[in-house]
Amino acid sequence: MKGNILIVDDEFGVRESFRMILKDEYNLFIHSEPGEALRTIKKNRIDVALLDIRMPKMNGIELLGEIKKIDHDIQAVIITGYATLDTAVKAMRFGAFDYLTKPFDRNKLEELVKEGIKRRRRRDREKKELKRLEIIKKDVNERLEKIYSSTVESLMVALEAKDSYTSSHSEGVAEYAILILDGLNLNLSSEFGEIFRYVCTLHDIGKIGVSEQILRKKGKLNKREWEEIKKHPEIGVSILQPIEFLEKFIPMVLYHHEHFDGGGYPEGKKGEDIPLWARVLAVADSYHAMRSDRPYRLAMSEEDALEELKAGAGTQFDPEVVKVAVRVLKKKKRTS
Repeated sequence: MKGNILIVDDEFGVRESFRMILKDEYNLFIHSEPGEALRTIKKNRIDVALLDIRMPKMNGIELLGEIKKIDHDIQAVIITGYATLDTAVKAMRFGAFDYLTKPFDRNKLEELVKEGIKRRRRRDREKKELKRLEIIKKDVNERLEKIYSSTVESLMVALEAKDSYTSSHSEGVAEYAILILDGLNLNLSSEFGEIFRYVCTLHDIGKIGVSEQILRKKGKLNKREWEEIKKHPEIGVSILQPIEFLEKFIPMVLYHHEHFDGGGYPEGKKGEDIPLWARVLAVADSYHAMRSDRPYRLAMSEEDALEELKAGAGTQFDPEVVKVAVRVLKKKKRTS
């Protein structure tokens, strides 16, 4: 397949010399004006561009910059009568792979055009291979995500067998968290919302690594038992981390027990150092827990639970998230 060569020079003699030398081996697009050259590039695939550095409307360096915006893989040679180191450096900086001086040597011209064609073909092969590898990677990732998601769901079933409270709690927390997230008016995509909800249902997955006796204990936990419970966010992260599409949401699971004043766990983060999604989850998690019967206490009324949220604003919870939560949860009660 013949290569396509663009020639841009305002001197008729130079254009004709290039044409006579290259016309038998290549498809030529010859212009005296940069604007015409840019229109040609938009309509045709160009392999190598031979650009005069001195033209009245736009010099070769400027033209090269515009060409690279249209097709970054075009291989360019700057034609100059002023073969200085500065010219060469400037040409390379803007993406030329070499330059040719006037009066030019025919052999040198042919050599540069052949090298440009080789570079363009190599770049095409690299892009094709990269695209093929990306398709393979995407397919493998999708397969792994399905397999791993199934594994996680199986772990959730096992966790529910250990602690029946977990299932209804996870779904309830997800519902409240979505309400609060919508109330923040962040204009997030529906895809984001779906993944956010999914991670909310998995926020306690790490409890699969906690003793069943501790999870079901009716009385107050002792120090050793409490330290074991506190490990569940990190265990949850280790379970979910291999799922690539959840990567941005992993901090939700890790930090949903951090407190706004720094008194939480596992790292004692505080304020806006705690990711927003974790701050939202923390409020939803606590509210649902307060509204649920537990082995050691009965559920709170909605009014009492909302008051507890407000009492914890600024210490356990983000005040702004609490403000939104109270508003949307009260609205939910009126409309349900």
